[in-house]
Amino acid sequence: MHNINPKKTFKEALDIALLKKDVMHHVATDKTATKCAYLVIAAGAILGAVGQMLFGVKIPFLGVVKIGLGAALGQLVMTIITTIIGLYLISFIAKSIFKGSANHDAFFRVAGFGTIVTFLGLYPSLSLISGIWGLVIFFVILKTIHKLSTGGVIGTFVVTLIAGFILSLILAPVYAMLGLGGMSGGGSFEMNNKFIEGDSKGFDINIPGEDGGSVNFDAGSMKITGDDGETIEFNIPVDFK
Repeated sequence: MHNINPKKTFKEALDIALLKKDVMHHVATDKTATKCAYLVIAAGAILGAVGQMLFGVKIPFLGVVKIGLGAALGQLVMTIITTIIGLYLISFIAKSIFKGSANHDAFFRVAGFGTIVTFLGLYPSLSLISGIWGLVIFFVILKTIHKLSTGGVIGTFVVTLIAGFILSLILAPVYAMLGLGGMSGGGSFEMNNKFIEGDSKGFDINIPGEDGGSVNFDAGSMKITGDDGETIEFNIPVDFK
């Protein structure tokens, strides 16, 4: 994994979670950090899924419910997809509506590192803490990287919630089909040149970066390509039959 230093990535991600603005600016300009951001997101999703398998989730009237391997893998895939799309969506809203100044990849790098707070999901009882602190991290990132006013940040959050709800309705059939053990039928979604497509064999997501890199999901394989053309690939099972 050329250009990826796990120790350096973890330290910078932790510094961003501690709201160190100088590190945010450094990561925003470091194009090699894009692939690292994807891996931080994936690691957080994995820990969250493992946490729900080991410790379960407390559900009102039902008590603590643990999920099985199939559900955990489904959640893992959905978390990675929604997080990546969500971060680009936030940046798109911040820039197009509230006149943010950063390019989308720069914001994605910093925000992706900031998702290190989701590592607390390994113990689901800490999810509330990670959620609250995550909002603080994103508040500071939007002000620091997109240079939004406080009103602009709040506006971005509100519009993102609305857009996220609409997006969840669009993606619901995709998630439902994944939960049934694969894609049946097909569908697609497009936002700012980012695509999601599905058919009976699986699904594909291609998110091209402004710096020339991209991330692709294709029927269980996640492939990250940097602006230098180097590719990292690992498999994510999506067929739970």
